[in-house]
This record gives sequence, structure tokens and C-alpha cells, in this order.
Amino acid sequence: MSLSVLAVKGINLPLLEKSGSQSTLVMAHFQGYTLTSKVFDNSLNPCWNEDMLFPVGKMGVTNDDMVTIEVYTYRTDARGKLVGKCSTHASPLLTLPIITMELKLKDHFGMEQGATVICKLTYTAPPPLNRQVYVRNAKPIQQDALSVIKDTYQLRFTIHECRKLAHVPCDPVVVLTIGRATRSTQIVENSCDPVYEESIPFVMYESPFEIAKMVVNLQILNTLRNDEASLVGEFKFVFMTAFISDPIGWDEPAYSSTDTCRTMFKKWIMITHPSENPKNIKGFVSLSMSLLASGQELIAPPKIESLLLDVMANIMRPSEVYAQYQKLVIRIHRGEDITQMSNPRVQVGGEEKSKLVKLAYTNPYVTLSYGGSKGRTSLQYSEYNPVYMEDIIFNIEVPTICDTLMITLMDRDIEFDGIDDHIGTFFLKLDTISYRSNDYLGFDPQFGPSYLNFYGRPREISENYTKFNYLNEGWVPGVAFRGRLFVEIFTKPSYSVGVFNELTESPADSKSKVENFLNRKTFIMLFGFIEATMIEKGDLAIQFEVSIGDYGNSMSSTTQPTNSLTASSQPMFDGTKYYYCNWDDGRPVCLFPCQWEDCMYRLHTLNIMERILYRYEENLERVQDFIQLEADEKEIKAAMKRALKDLASDCLMTLPELPPIHTNLDEKLRQLRHFKLKNISDSATDDVQNIKGNWEFYERMCELKTPLKDAFSEPQTQVPDLLVWMISNGERVAYFKAPIHHFLFHKRNPGHACNKFRSIQLHYLGSKDDRTACLLKCFGWFGTEEEYWNYDIPSDGRITVYAETFENQTVMGTTWSIKGLSRPEFSNPDGKIALPQTAFIPPKGWEWGEDWQVSLDFSSLVTEDYNMNEYTDRIFEVDMREAGKSWSSAKKVWMNIDMEEVNRSDDMPPGWESKSDWMIDASQPGDGESWQYAIEVDAAEYVSSSKPYHYCRRRLWLRERVKVGATVIPTVAEVVAKTGGWDYAKTFQSKFHSGEMNSDIVRRRRWRRMMNSRNVGPVCFEIWSDDRQVLVPPVMVLEFPEINTYEVRAHIYQGRELSSPEVDGTINAYCVVSCWRSTAITRTIKKQLSPTWDQSFMFKGITINGNTNDVRNSLPSVTITIWHNGANADVPVGVSSLKPHPFFGENYQVSRMKWYPVYTNGKHHGDILAAFEIFQTIHGEDIPFVPPPHPSGTGLQVPPGIRPILKQTRIEVLSWGLRHLKFWSGKPIINPRLEIECGGAILVLPNIDDVLNNPNFPQTAHYFDVPLPQENNFKPPINIRLLDQRPNGFTPLVGKYVIKDFTPFDPDWIMAQLTQRKENVEDEKDSDKNSLISEEVEEKEDSIAETVVIIEDEIDYPTGCAACLSKKKVVGKSTAGQTPVTIVDETDDWEFLSMYWWSRYYAMQGDQLLYKTFLHHELPILVVYEKEIETYFNNFSDSIQQFKLQRCPKLGGDPDDEDDEKDPDIGMYKGSFRIYELHTDVSKNRELIYGTVPTVGPIKINVRAYLLQGLRLACRSRIKENTCDPFLAVKLGSREIFDVDGSLKKNSRDPMFATFYNLTTIIPNMPQLIVQTWDWNATEEGRDILIGETRIDLENRYLSVKRPMCGLTERYMIDGPHAWRDFMSPVQILEEWCLANGIPVPTYSSDGKRVGVNGEMFASEEFEKHAVNYEDTTVWGEYKERTALYVLLEFGLIRDYVEKRQLTDPVMPGVPQGRILMWVDIFPFSEKPPEPMRVDPPLPVDQELRVIVFEVTNVETIQEIDPGPGMEKLNDLLVQGHFSGDTESQVSEIHTRAVNGNGVFNWRFKFNFQYAYLKRQVMIPGDIEDTYLDPIVTLKVMDGDPGVSREPYGYVHLNLSYMPRGMVREDWAVMDIIPEYEEPPKGKDEVYDPDDYTFVGPPKISFLNLYKAKKTLGWWPLYKKDGDYLVKTGNIRMELEVMNKEQSEKRPAGFGRNEPNANPVIPEPIRVKTEFKGLQAKLATLKFIWKSPNRCKFIIAIILQLFGFIFGALLWNAPSSLTASLAG
Repeated sequence: MSLSVLAVKGINLPLLEKSGSQSTLVMAHFQGYTLTSKVFDNSLNPCWNEDMLFPVGKMGVTNDDMVTIEVYTYRTDARGKLVGKCSTHASPLLTLPIITMELKLKDHFGMEQGATVICKLTYTAPPPLNRQVYVRNAKPIQQDALSVIKDTYQLRFTIHECRKLAHVPCDPVVVLTIGRATRSTQIVENSCDPVYEESIPFVMYESPFEIAKMVVNLQILNTLRNDEASLVGEFKFVFMTAFISDPIGWDEPAYSSTDTCRTMFKKWIMITHPSENPKNIKGFVSLSMSLLASGQELIAPPKIESLLLDVMANIMRPSEVYAQYQKLVIRIHRGEDITQMSNPRVQVGGEEKSKLVKLAYTNPYVTLSYGGSKGRTSLQYSEYNPVYMEDIIFNIEVPTICDTLMITLMDRDIEFDGIDDHIGTFFLKLDTISYRSNDYLGFDPQFGPSYLNFYGRPREISENYTKFNYLNEGWVPGVAFRGRLFVEIFTKPSYSVGVFNELTESPADSKSKVENFLNRKTFIMLFGFIEATMIEKGDLAIQFEVSIGDYGNSMSSTTQPTNSLTASSQPMFDGTKYYYCNWDDGRPVCLFPCQWEDCMYRLHTLNIMERILYRYEENLERVQDFIQLEADEKEIKAAMKRALKDLASDCLMTLPELPPIHTNLDEKLRQLRHFKLKNISDSATDDVQNIKGNWEFYERMCELKTPLKDAFSEPQTQVPDLLVWMISNGERVAYFKAPIHHFLFHKRNPGHACNKFRSIQLHYLGSKDDRTACLLKCFGWFGTEEEYWNYDIPSDGRITVYAETFENQTVMGTTWSIKGLSRPEFSNPDGKIALPQTAFIPPKGWEWGEDWQVSLDFSSLVTEDYNMNEYTDRIFEVDMREAGKSWSSAKKVWMNIDMEEVNRSDDMPPGWESKSDWMIDASQPGDGESWQYAIEVDAAEYVSSSKPYHYCRRRLWLRERVKVGATVIPTVAEVVAKTGGWDYAKTFQSKFHSGEMNSDIVRRRRWRRMMNSRNVGPVCFEIWSDDRQVLVPPVMVLEFPEINTYEVRAHIYQGRELSSPEVDGTINAYCVVSCWRSTAITRTIKKQLSPTWDQSFMFKGITINGNTNDVRNSLPSVTITIWHNGANADVPVGVSSLKPHPFFGENYQVSRMKWYPVYTNGKHHGDILAAFEIFQTIHGEDIPFVPPPHPSGTGLQVPPGIRPILKQTRIEVLSWGLRHLKFWSGKPIINPRLEIECGGAILVLPNIDDVLNNPNFPQTAHYFDVPLPQENNFKPPINIRLLDQRPNGFTPLVGKYVIKDFTPFDPDWIMAQLTQRKENVEDEKDSDKNSLISEEVEEKEDSIAETVVIIEDEIDYPTGCAACLSKKKVVGKSTAGQTPVTIVDETDDWEFLSMYWWSRYYAMQGDQLLYKTFLHHELPILVVYEKEIETYFNNFSDSIQQFKLQRCPKLGGDPDDEDDEKDPDIGMYKGSFRIYELHTDVSKNRELIYGTVPTVGPIKINVRAYLLQGLRLACRSRIKENTCDPFLAVKLGSREIFDVDGSLKKNSRDPMFATFYNLTTIIPNMPQLIVQTWDWNATEEGRDILIGETRIDLENRYLSVKRPMCGLTERYMIDGPHAWRDFMSPVQILEEWCLANGIPVPTYSSDGKRVGVNGEMFASEEFEKHAVNYEDTTVWGEYKERTALYVLLEFGLIRDYVEKRQLTDPVMPGVPQGRILMWVDIFPFSEKPPEPMRVDPPLPVDQELRVIVFEVTNVETIQEIDPGPGMEKLNDLLVQGHFSGDTESQVSEIHTRAVNGNGVFNWRFKFNFQYAYLKRQVMIPGDIEDTYLDPIVTLKVMDGDPGVSREPYGYVHLNLSYMPRGMVREDWAVMDIIPEYEEPPKGKDEVYDPDDYTFVGPPKISFLNLYKAKKTLGWWPLYKKDGDYLVKTGNIRMELEVMNKEQSEKRPAGFGRNEPNANPVIPEPIRVKTEFKGLQAKLATLKFIWKSPNRCKFIIAIILQLFGFIFGALLWNAPSSLTASLAG
């Protein structure tokens, strides 16, 4: 592969050389290579025409590759200059291999030079690789191969599956977008590896050239999310890039209709997330693509297993993906017990030259396949146990798409056809040896070292087994053990890029490291056979073989013989249908040793976990029985609680400890299992608290089994499975396979089948169905050799050992002799080993117990009629003649069926009597006298006409006889004395029989000799035979000391939902009931859907070994096989196997019938109603309640008490119509016929004349009577059957629906539901999301009532308001004359709030203040449904139900019908039923409920759709970022409204539409209302995009008894915003509702305040609590109407509601695109609709909040320098104000040197905002969407110096819509008025004495709405958070005033004290100062001194100062005074 760059020429190159001329050359760069062209001289327009050929790497051309071209000047004396350069992407070459382009040259700075280079790029793609990707006629695309002619084409994508999706949990959907078209798949729930297999077509009118360039965008969305995170990943690619020639190519050109389509199969797409860089792998998608032109057909994809595809080489990946690689190392150590693949000696050559050559037994090698990459080991010749010691390493990309490693054992074929054979295949799932999860630290793949077991066809080389070779390939689970491999798997880091594999030798020390894992122990396998029944064929003797691996394989030449094969036994006919083995003389036992690795700790772990599962399933079955039997709810919940508690406790069990030698995987799995079990235990514990006794919770409990089963995985079991084979004539016929741990012994945790009697089913080898070949009653035990010697056989059984040999003779003339015998005289059963009696020597520890004796098989002692009650003797009358003579009776002889000559006798055998004499069988083909003719007696064929060459003729005589007594069986001694114990046959390979016949040639008899030993263990005889020593195992039989006789009774009553192979869906059913050795057949019920057999069978004389306790623990199975009696042959329908109910000595209680499931191939195919009992037969005692004879005279009837009590039942049918009929078998259903069947009665509804225009039935009401069981659980289902009457007379069954539960159709139950009073309107709604009064509110109400705070008004408060007072503890007691605190609410503005519809909506959406306001004033509230309203009311199917008819397969028998998989429904039947019992007295029967229902034609209605708001609409536009411009569209019938002008809301994902539309339609023709939201101008072309739509079925709403056509307002108001809006008054509605439901017309009291309905009295006083609210007669209606309305609401009619409907895109069904808030009103067209309701919301109002902060006091401050003791704190304080939604805060001026936290500010804050009154929130406008916040103003007191403190000293939050009123006094500003305040708890050392404290606080706490009060002034506390509690830090006095914009303009005010300083005028603050300036300052200073806590110091200082002045004055005046006095 290469890339050619042809530089053609340059144009207008710039001149760079000063010489005036320049020569140029071209340099091209690609993928690191550089090539140079030749030089073109002296031209600015050079023509190079130089072809530069680049090699391309292994990956080919990628999207990231660039081609760079540089043009240089050429000089010989210096380096050339750069003329210019240009670059282009190489990715277009992937779609167009040849491209010619003009490239603009740019200089060094990227500026264009005006020059151009013309070049041509040619890409030669790599040759196709040898990869298994399927392409038809792949050819490289040439440029001229793509036509530009437009035509209609179809692009078809098939999405196969996804793997390894990153989202957990995930409900994925695949979305494909091409251009403007988008399609999607269905949603797969809860899967990260979903399988789709869906085709997605795109039809377009374009040319192939344009289609090839289209971009395909593949996305995977997680529908569990409804946001941007829903995108799991995506992949974009050009359509043609998927069809490049390597490895995928286009087919022939598609523009011609005669060409084949272009198709690509099974391409894997790697998806990544577009926002990640580098990109990580998010998963993989498998898809196929096709391009089809007009008239072309899609090529059928080849069927191939995905594991055979080269997956890793077939991935389309983004170029920028971040790839990580890892090495997966598979170390193959050795193989063991590899099966022999060819005979050791075979004859080759022709007849003339023949020789024996020795061939290799097996030449094994191992191949591995992973994701398409393959590796293999070396070849080992002639080895059964090859040693490899090789590593196969896969370099894989992680995460990897492939999770399966295929390991195949192969055999190299040398001599024959040269094709290697499969020995066996093992598929190892990597998720079983690794784990990845979001909630658990996982681990990489690791395994072993451990053995892997391989299974396939039987090991023996036989032509009969070659047809089963496919079992060796692994695609179908193998059966027989084929060998095993010792393997080790681990991972290690990889530093290589790319996917590859390599083979290396294992390290030298690897062998020594694994030696400890190969240590083995000896184990013992004991398997006992009790009974073998239900054997279909009994012509040959059979044996059973038990094997584990190659141990026990009696046909293997590589293992020693062991006692693993039972003695041959001749099956006996049970008299009805099956055969059985009679082992009364001794039950066979297989006992043999085997050696395996000690991995029992793994198997014990599996047994523990299985025991948990089985116990949980038993508990679930008990719960299911309780629910089915309609037990009391307490019993059901108790059973559920027990099941969950048992599961929770069981899952906490400790798993076995690991031994010292264990693998890394053992440790990882043990930790993982503990983790998973702990999660299951936690889930079960949580479910115990939420038990609900219904089917839904039961199904939730069943879901816990899934994670429990997931924890079972154990890939390292090592020990092969147990195999039980049934062998006939030396060939393996049937098998049973089970894991060995089921039989593993352990003292505490044995396997569930260990040492227990079990019934197992053997299936035919290679059979595709689960038909039973044999039913075995057996037990098994597997344990160590040490444990075996302490083992006790169940039921005290004892093993007896016999030596066995067969004496053989052949007839010589007329005597028996050993001459000419083809086998030894004494031999084993198959005659291969000579076993003379003298050759047997007891092994060591054994001794002979008795001499040799003839041992007879019991089948030799009885005749063919042994188990029959009626028998027909058949005998041929044979007449012969000579040539040319007539027939003569003189030569007449009598022959039996085998044409052996016998004597005809008229005598009856003992115990029989004749039912009829001998008579000729006229039913056989023959002439007039029933003769048949042939050439000779032994002729294979007789004809009915005589020819001259016929010398023999015969006719059949019959005689019927009946058994009247016990059959006399001769003893063994009598038979031996009479016949010598010989059995005779024609050959040794044919069936032996007792009694010699003329045709017998050989005979044999069996000799046995018993041996004794102290301990019975595995033993073998060493016998010399044919000069070689052979090991011969003895015969072991099991004998029980106690044998009891039982009787089993089977009561078969009825079947339901049985699968039918017939076209019309009916079945001719009969049951074959098999128990132990007996079989019975019911009568055939023809042409029924639910056949009723009503028959009982008594199986007497069942002898079971063991005591009754053992039998009780292992009851015999009863197997019921249901057959269809077809026209050509009987077809099995299904099988059900069950256990009878035991009655052993206890008092008999009547058994209850139960529905038992019927299965076929593991699938449920119906149920059968039956009961089964087992009684112990005690001599002399009768078993009670013998079933009575059947009325038909055949057999017995189910006895009374067990048989359901039948009551004559009437089924009334209200047939409305058929809807949505689809195609069946490629044709539309235009002439449907509907049949309703129940209990054998069929009602055929009248045909619909025109199903397209009027799909309703012409007649509505029907009924039929049928006897049905009284108990609802026993009733047969109602079968609704849709047939299509086609023109050719073919009437197939196309759809059906089955109704099992009749309770919803019981008139009494319906009436109870209708008249049940509702406590609140939420009874039908989800309690989690839609409760009207939340639990939080109820808790608050309770807590408020418990406090000492008295609430004056019963009004609840929102979170953070008065309700928080309930948390406070009021301390102290009231002072004298002081009253307790009273809380008063002043926020109620209900007159304004109740004006709008939206106030009702917000009240129900969490605004509890609004909600309580409505409740207090008893205004009508609204019901808000969070989902579609029909989901809460069962789709309004109360009066007319919808039954989805399930599609039936084509012609009744094609289960692979594509239509079935894609669309399981064929249509819908609308109708209803009323089912009730009839009285024997006809006069007491009720009147027909549907008798008065008239036939209704099309109905015309008015529809008013209120569309209010879009909720979180999806953003579908590519040009708008996270927003949309939505508008509404409404479609109803033929009318469409695209309301762009009236409903367009730009830049909003939550648009407020608030509009309604009036429409008219006719039902049922146009019953669907479609509401759509579109994104306006959402594409670059200006096209609108559909966001989503919702569809509403108007017909169901119109017909519903719940009356959702117009919701009932809770209060009957005749005026105001909530006036009654229905066209009928409540009285009229109530009367109509009563008549429609059969209830008497209501009666009213004279004043209308009371009304009686259905015997119950309702009074208006019950619903109107406060009469004062209803005094206004202009608003409230009269009492009669109001009372009628209350009754309607009590009976659950739909209240006034609004619903949130989900929007979805039809091309992406199930993917939410947002929701729409809406409701619909429906009115009859004949009635005038009322006035529409006003739904426009009030717009937000511009508001201004003014906050004047006057002063703060006692603020707890801090200082940078401690002032010292006795000194005042001086701080610079300021106040910071903030309002919700503001980005910046406002700050006051600083009060400098504020003393002790007292500051004066006189400062005004102003906040402007928009207020939404209904939401009571502030609206913050946004570019995309608006934001709503609570109107909270916050005032903080801060320090003016940030260096002192950056945290506020205190703050106060006030919610303007609900705030505490300011206190008048400063000391009343206590923390109790703050709603959020909660008093801190007292310390343990603090003791509160109420006498020492007097409560000081406000007498009254008021809460106000500032928007109503407008203005408030007072004191509020300042506080801050200390830990989890609020503490007070000061007080603040302020004034708050709110006004609208107009008021603020009329009353202007400045910020702070700025101008205009008005409204009000704020004076300058008067602050404490040290200077005495101004009288006010001096007075304030004196006041401060007086109030200061240091005032005493001030006073003392002043006094001392006065004294100082006086003393100073004295001193000053003392000299003059002294002088004066002296002078004076």
C-alpha cells in the first residue's frame, strides 16, 4: 500500500531571487518521510509533473495524517529559499482514493502568497487481509465509480449488540443520526451488554456520491438519566469510510437496480465520550450497514458464531482514543486422560493386499482463540497425557470487546483425510475469573493453576457416535468426558502497541511452582439405583454406568475395570405406556475409587451457597402458595418476613477457610463472595421493614435470587462432572450429568443430593428436546476414602457382593451344545472375557458365602400381560398350498405375532376371564375374509390380494380378556427345575426370553455366587483369560431390611394456557401420569383451550424400601406428560414433575389442588391443576375417601373435597371494540373475529363491518353461563382469541389474551371499591412523591403541640419558621402578672393568593405556608400528579379495560417469526367483564348488569387542553448551547395547531406557556390527543426540531367511572377564581354515577345538608369544619350541591388535578425529553362547555427594600490589643447589608472607637429586586433560565479594621415573607424570636433552679409578611454560630420598609444619608466622644458614664478630683490666708 503525491505545476510563484529568474523544486512530507521532485528551471509557473511515492504503515492512512508540500528555490551555490508551503488532511483519501486539489501557498508567517500548487493524491489501499469479515464482491472504489445521479436509496443499519458499556446501572438505547434524520433502537433495561438485533432504515433521495460523504453519528444514551450525563458515548464517521477496501469494501455500484447491494456485516464500533481528552473507551457497538437502491433486496447475513470473527481487527475506532494494552498469558502445563481418537489397529489397502498397521492413538495439541486472534501449542504425538509447558500470550487492548477465551483440544489426523479433529472445546468466560464494578475493587483475569475439563461426544470409537461430533466443537454443550488440561492464566503489563499473539516456552521454574497443586487424594464414589421407570423402549436389555472423568468408564482401554456398571436387566412393560426395570431381588450399586486433586474447599463453598439458594427458593414457594390460596395478609407477611430473615442470616455465614495451598483466584473469589453476600443480606434486611403482602413484593423478593446466583461462579472445580449412562446393546443411549459437588459429603455442608434418594431424568444422547428416556430413583455419595469407612447407607441398606458369569450354548441340529459357539462357554455378558467358575478366587479379605446358583432375571418369570388389567390375545391363522392347487385347511397352522407355531387354546390363564371369544380382526387390510397373502410364511410383507405365486396366507384372530385375580408367578426353583434357568434368543445380540421357540439359536443362563467381607469396599477379581490377566468387578446389589407398601393417588382436574401446535390454538389434550412402576392415561379432551379431565388414578401396591421417615424425606416423583392427539401423530406438549402429599399414620386432611407448571425445553408452556397423595398401606386398614366412578363410565372422578366446587356462573361481556390491529403474516387484519372462551363455553362476538372506520362492535352487551369452580384460584382462565377470517377460508389464530384473576370483574368487589371512602385524595397515588401532607409537617405539628409554647392559630409554618420553636426548651417561669409567650402569625394574605390558579399549584409543590393557608380557609386544593395521571389509575380501565392481544406465531408453529420478536402485540381489545355466581332459585338472580348498556356509535366531544409549563426540556439543537426556544403544537384528528406566535418562549428550558386550546374530535375514530413541544429555528438552515411529544387517549378518559373528563373541585363555589367549571352540577353527576354503577338514587334531607347513598349517610358538617368560611352565599353554592360534591370526592372520583407528562421523541422511544405541566377537560359536543379557567400567572413585581440601621448595642467584640482590666473595649464598627441574589454587599460608614460594642449609624440601605408573589421568592433573571431565591436580607456587624477580625461579630437573617416583628424594648430582643434558634443543651455539671431565674422576654412574638405589613421597626438580636448552635452576640435596632417601583419613585430616598435624605429624614448619629463639644455630646457622655459598669470608678474619681481641687485651693490660699491671719 502506498500514497502517490503528483506535483503537477505551480502558478504565480513569487520571485525571490535578485537575478530575476529562479528555479524551483517541490519537497513533500508524509508519515515521517520526505521526497523531493526534480528541478524546473527559470519559470514562475513551473510544471514539475513529478510523482513521489510514499510507503504507508501497517495502519494505513488515518484521520490524523497530513500531507505537507513545500516549494523551494534551487541554487547550486547556496541553500534555497522557501517560496511557500501548504498542508492538507489525508483522511479524504479513505473515501475518494484519487483527489486532485489546488493548494494555496503560505509563507513563514502563515500569510497567503497568492501562489497556487496543483497536485494529485492517489492512495493505494492495502490488500485484503485474511480476516473473517463478510463482504460481498468487495472492490476498491474509483473516483468514477460513484454516480452523481440522484435516486431513492435506503441506508439500512442493523444494530446487533453492545458490550462493556461504561454506565452502571444502564438502560441503553442506540441513536443513529444521518443529516437531519434520527432513528433509535428499543430500550434494553438494566444491561451493560444489551442485545438488540434491530434494523434501522434511512430512506433518502440523493446520489451515491453525496451519500458516500454523509456523516453518521452513532450515540448510546442511558435512559435512566435525563441530563447531559445521559450520553454514554458516541462515534462519528463518514459513511464511505466503513466500506474501504481493507478489510471492508463496496460491492458493485448501487445506482443500477440490477446490481447487488453494498453490504457490510458485523462491524464493531468503539465509542468514546466527546468531552474527554484523551478519550477513554466507553463501550462497543456491533452493527451491519447496507446501501440499497430501488428494487434491490438485502443480502441475508451469514450465520456465524461471533467467537469465530476476527473481532479485534474488525473495529472502527476514533483516531484520538487512548489505548491501553495488557498481556494475557495462558500457560498450558499438561493434558490428562485425552480420549482415544482412532483404533489402535485398522485394516488398510484393498482385498488383494491387506495388512494391519498401527496408528497413533491421539496426537493432541491445543488451540486458543481470543477475539479473532489465534494461538496454538506444539504437537505431541501418540500421547494421552501430553506435557507442553508453553505460554501463549495475547497482547490485548483493554477494555477488551471480547470476554470469552475459546480453548480447543485438537487431534492431528495423519493417516486419513488430513483434517484435524476436535477432541473437546472449553469456553472460559473472563468475567468468571475477573471482576469489575463501581462499588468494589476488582481484579484482572487470573486462573489456576487448575484443571479444565473438556466434554463432547462419547469417548468410544463407533460409527454410531460420529453424528455427534458437533458436541466436540463446543457450540452445543458436550456430554461425555474427553480429557482435561492443566492451565494457568494471568496478566502482566504490556508496553507493545497492537493486537498480536506469541508462543513461548514456560519458564524453567514454572513446573516446580505448580507441583503442590497436583497432589491427589483417593475418593470413593457410591451410587445406588432404586428404580428405573418411564423407559420408552424395552426390546433390549439395558445397563447403567456411573463415571467421573475416565474413572468408571467401562468401555475405556486406559483405565482399570471397576464396579461402575450394573448388571444387565430386561425392562418390563408397565401395562400402559412405559417400561421399567424390576430390581426386587436386589438394587444395583456402583462403587469405585478415583483420585483427584484436593479442591474440596471450593466444592464445599458451592454447597453452602446452593443451600442458601435452595432454602430461599423453598421459602419463596411457601410464600407463593399463600398468595395463590388467598391466605390472610398477616400469614403472607409472616412467610415473607421469615424468608427474608432466613436469607439475611444465611448470607452472613462464613465461607470455608482457604488451605495453605490455594490460588490467587481462590482468595479473590472468597472476598468477592463475602462482599456480594453482605449486600444481599443488607437488601433482605431493608426489605423486612417494607413488607407488602402482594405479588409485586413477591416479585421483588424473587429478584434477590439473581445476585445470589451470580456469586455461584466457580471456574476451578477441577473434578469432572458425574455421568450416569443408560447402555443398550453396547451403545450409550441416554445420560444424566450433574456437578460432583451435589454428591459431596461433608458433616455440616453436604451436597444437596448427597446420600439422599432423588429422582433424575435421563435424556437421549443428541436429542434437541427434553424428552425423558428414563426416570431413575437413586442416591449418590462422594467422599474421601477415610470418610467412606464411616459411611451409613440410607434406610439401613446393606450391600451384597456376587461373582457373576454366564453359561452360553448354541443349537446344533436338535440339541444344545457348546460346539460352534462364538463365545466362551462361561463369559461375561458381552462374551468378550472367558469367566469359568473355577477362575474366580475371592480377593484378599473376602470369602465365599455360598455355592454357585442359577440366578434368574424377574422378567423371565412373568409373561407379557403381567402388569395389564386387560389384554388382547393375537394369533395368526396360517394356510398354505402347493403350486397350482387351491387353499386347503388341512395344512392350517396357528402362529403368534413372531410367526412362531403355537397351539390355539380356548382356556384362560389363571386369574383371567374372557371378555370376548376369538374373532377375526377385520380392521387389518385383506380380502373379503381378511386374508393376507405372501410367497412364504416368513415373508416380510403380506398383501391383500391373492396371486398365483402366493403359497401362504394368514389372518389375525383376536380375543380380549380381563384380569380378575392375582397373577400367579412361578418361583425361581420351579422355573429352574422346569427349564434349567435358560434364556433363549435368536442371537446373543437380540432380546432373550424364557421358554424355547423354534427360531431360537442361542441360549444362556446366569450364575452367581455370593461373597462375604467385614467391610464392603471397592473390589475386583483377578482372572486369567486367554493367557492374560484381567480384572473383573463383581456384581453389587443393595438390600433393605424394611419394605413398605404405599398407594399413590393422582387427581388430575384441569389444564390452562397449554401450548397448541394447531392453527386455531385449540388442543386435543390427554395426560400420561407415571408414578413408580405404574402409568395411567386420562381421556382425550378435544378442541379445548382449558381441558377439564376431572379424573383420579390410584396406583396401588407401590413397594418402597426404607422406613416411613426416609420415604417422607424422599417421596416418589409423579410425572405428568401432556400430549396433543394430532391428526398424524401425537405431539408432546410439556412435562410436570412433582411430589405427592404424604399421609403416613396421621389423620387424613383433604388435599388442596394446586396449579403446577408445565415445561418444555426449560420454557413454561402452561399449568395443570392437580393434587397428589401418598398413603401407607397397612394390612387390614382401608384408605379413606375412595374416588367415585367417573360419570362417563371410564375411570374414577376426583373425589368431593378435592375437586373444586362448581357453581353456575354468569359471565357478562361488555364488548366495546378492537384497536391498533397490525399485520400478521404480511397481511393486514381486515375481517377479525373475536371469541371469548371459559370452561369450554365459547362466545363468538358479532363481526365488525368496517374495522378501519368504526372499530367498535355492533352489539355491546353479551353473556353466557358456565359452571366454574367456586374458588377464584381454581377457575379456568378466560381466553380472548382473535382470528382473522381471510378470503380463502383460512381462519388462523392471530392473537390471544389470557385472564387468570377474576377478582377485578366481581361486581361485589367493584362495588366495594367504588363506595370505599377515601381518607385523602392520595390513596391512588405514590406515597413517596405525592403526599399532600409530608411526614415532616406531621412531625412538626406533633412537636409543636408538645411544647409549652401556645400557638394561637392552628397554622403550620415552613421550614425555618415558627415550627422551629418546637425544638426549644423554655426555661424559667413567668413573672407575676406575666402571661406565657404567644406566637401570632400575621403573614396570611389569602385574599390575594387565592386569586390565582398557580397559588394552588405552588401550595402542592412544597410551599407549606400556602398549603396551610388553603386548608385554614377551606379553599379548594389541587392534586399534582408527578407522572401521567393514567399511570395512577390503571390507564382508566375501570369501566372499559384494555387487553393487549399477544401475537401468535405464523401458522401456529413458527417460534422464530421475526414479527414476534419485534412486536409481540397484534392489537388491543377494549371491553370488560362482570362475573358472578347464579342462584339455584332463578328469581334471586340479579338483573343483567350490562343489560341496559346501549349500542354506542361514534361520539363527538369538545376537548380543552390546558398547557401550562415545560419542565426541563431537552436541548436538541446543535447551534444553541444548553437552551432552546420552545413552542407548542397540538394535534387531534385531522386538526393541527402549530402555535409559534402565541406560545414561543425564547431561551428557556422551563417555559411558562399558560395557555389552552379548544378542539373537537370523534371517538373512537380519532381518540388520541398529541401535544408536542418544538425548538424554534434550531438548525443552521432555520428548521424547527421536535423536542418531544405526549399522547393522551381521550376515549379511556371519557368512558372511565372515575370521571377524569373534568376534575372535581374540592369546594362548590359559584363565583370567584375557583368557581365550578363542569357542565353538570354535583347533584347531576352523583345521580348519573349511581345509575351507571347500579346504586340507588341518592336521597337528600330537606335542608340539603345530608344525603344517603348506598345505605350510608353523609353530612356536610363532616367536611366543612369552620362554618364562618361559608357565610358568603354569593361565593358558595347551596348545601345540596356541596354535600353531593363531598360524596363524589369520598367515592374516589378524580379531583381537580394537574399532571406532569413526560415528553418523548418517536424516533427515540423511552428516552425522556422533559415534561409538560398540563391537564385536559372533556365535554360532550351536545353540551355547551363552561368558560375556560384563567391560568396566567402574576408577573414578578419590581420592589425596593429600605433598611435603616439606627444602632447596635452590646456587640461582643474583640481587640487586637487587650485593653487590660477595667478598661473599655474600643472598636471601629460598621454594618454590612446583603440581599438575596446581589453579587455585592452594601456597607455603612464606620463608627470609630465604638465603646463596648455600642455603635450608632443612622444609615439607610437600599435593595432593588423583582418579587414573585405566588412563589414568595426573588427572581434573578438569567440568559438561559431565571433563578428564584427566598427574599432574605442579612445585616452583619463587622470590624472596620480587617486586621482585627474578618468574621462578623454578629448577624441577623430575615425572610421578608415570614419574619419576626421587631421588639419594642431592647431587652425583649431575645433569641427565642429567631426561628432557627435552638437552645444548647446544659452541661452535666449545670443544675437549673427555676427559683433562681426569672424569665425576661416579650409577652408576644409576632411573625409578619413584610410585603403585607409594608413597614416594621424594632429591635432584633444579633447572633452567630458556635458549633452547632446559635448564640446571641448583641442587638440591632432598625426599620425595614418594602415598596413597589411606583411608590419608591414617589417617595425617593438616598443611600446612607445622601440626598435626597427624606422619607424619612435620617439625622446625623450622636456618638460618645471624649471632647466636650456640644451639649448633646456632653449629655450623651454623662449618660454613657452613668450606664457604664465602671460608673463607681468614675464617681470616685470625680469625688477625689473635687477633693483635690478643694485641697489645692486650700493649699493655694493657705499662704495668703496665713499671712492675713498673721497680719491681722
